Amino acid sequence: MVNNRKKIIDTASHLFGEKGIEKTSLADIAKEVGISKGTLYYYYATKNDLIFDITEVHMEKITGGIFSLIEKNKGDVSWKGMMKLLVESLLKSETRTRLHLYLLQEVLSGNPELKKRFIRTYNQWFKMVEDGYKMITSSSKDISVQARILVSVIDGMIIQASIGVNDVSLDSILAEISKIIDD
Repeated sequence: MVNNRKKIIDTASHLFGEKGIEKTSLADIAKEVGISKGTLYYYYATKNDLIFDITEVHMEKITGGIFSLIEKNKGDVSWKGMMKLLVESLLKSETRTRLHLYLLQEVLSGNPELKKRFIRTYNQWFKMVEDGYKMITSSSKDISVQARILVSVIDGMIIQASIGVNDVSLDSILAEISKIIDD
């Protein structure tokens, strides 16, 4: 049973990333998974229920990857190096990036349950960036504000990369952000 749920989530994530949430039906997902619509409805009565689970899996993958990067490189990397690793790892997964944007679109379209999940996850990200920054520096600045700036910049870079606006190098962007943070 867990295997079917994972298969449904993986397939739906792929289809949502490829075709978009609105253009992907539960029937499309059932067909791709190789199960009946009735079986799919057993696991997910609505598309929103499926979106909620995908969101959780999606956010856990990103958060887990970021925590792993911080832990793996905490003593050996500068702030700029850590941010570069973080942004590059997020931008590598084009499907996950597109799915993230589609899910944000659902939040902006007025999905209150999904919004609650995103708020909870963003708060985890802020905390994670704060903790990572504390590992790298002994600065007494307002790290919570810096964490919000960094997460906002990363979100913006993901949006820009997904629409093909990448005319400035990541190193240049991070150098400018470093100036702001180090002042």
